[in-house]
Amino acid sequence: MVVLPTGEKVPYSIGSAPHELPSLTLYILVSDEASLAHKVVEHIKANDEVSIQAPGGDCHLHHDLVKESPEHILLIAGGTGFAQIKSLYSELIESNFSGKVSFYWGVRSSEDVFAQAWLKSAYEQSSSHFSVDVVVNEESDQWEGKTGWLYESILEDHPDLSNSIAFISGSVGMVYGTLDQLEEKGLRQEQCLSDVFAYAPRPEKSNA
Repeated sequence: MVVLPTGEKVPYSIGSAPHELPSLTLYILVSDEASLAHKVVEHIKANDEVSIQAPGGDCHLHHDLVKESPEHILLIAGGTGFAQIKSLYSELIESNFSGKVSFYWGVRSSEDVFAQAWLKSAYEQSSSHFSVDVVVNEESDQWEGKTGWLYESILEDHPDLSNSIAFISGSVGMVYGTLDQLEEKGLRQEQCLSDVFAYAPRPEKSNA
């Protein structure tokens, strides 16, 4: 939580990994000047010291699901959910995780792809155990990578998810919509971690 002088507390996922401390990286999307995000950016720019409250959430690598050494970890991000998933990916590399790690980041258009320098480095360091894929929903001449729905790319690469665990970061609709699709290939909610689970109960499925 970034604590503003007004007392407002604005939640963000830390985009850097633990081994990068004492530096912290935040990815802040500013939609307009009336937003809390704009207030946060202006506050950081204007002050040498910023108050925060940390840590928060239970979506982390010390969870029992990770301690059981799964053979495959899916890291799934939608939009600015990239920050949390990038942090997890970087730390799994740093800790020499022995299983397979697949990072998928879904965005609406190619213009929404940021952190280009980090992505370039991640692509160069990818291997049979660690991979990063950006999936752009809208096709365009400016994008030569994966296109379509995020879950489609995941299932094309991993048709059987029964032995995988997943971290999913994004909007409530993105998290549960993706989970709905991945469950059909063996991934159970009990095998998933997401901060969304803590504040937004899963909608009941229609029987129609």
